[in-house]
Amino acid sequence: MDYLADAWLFIRGEGSIRVKRATGVRLLTYGPGAAKDVHDFTSAAALDEYLQSYQQRLKDDGWVLAIVSERRQSDQDVPPGHERRARERRAKAQDR
Repeated sequence: MDYLADAWLFIRGEGSIRVKRATGVRLLTYGPGAAKDVHDFTSAAALDEYLQSYQQRLKDDGWVLAIVSERRQSDQDVPPGHERRARERRAKAQDR
């Protein structure tokens, strides 16, 4: 079963930026603060290219990737240990 990252949370100090891959070729960004933006792309490849560039800019500006959310790409059950690993990632991010 494959997993695809579909949301990322970046933090810096008290601020946060949430980036979410929406249905199709749309990317949503929330933050910092009340800022919200919608980015529509002509293809999944264009979205992925922009997303990589945007995430690198955030990191270069001092934002830290705290949480990555994944979604299943099939209807099968979640593999053993997946939920435990997700909880461990969240706990590590909170300890930072």
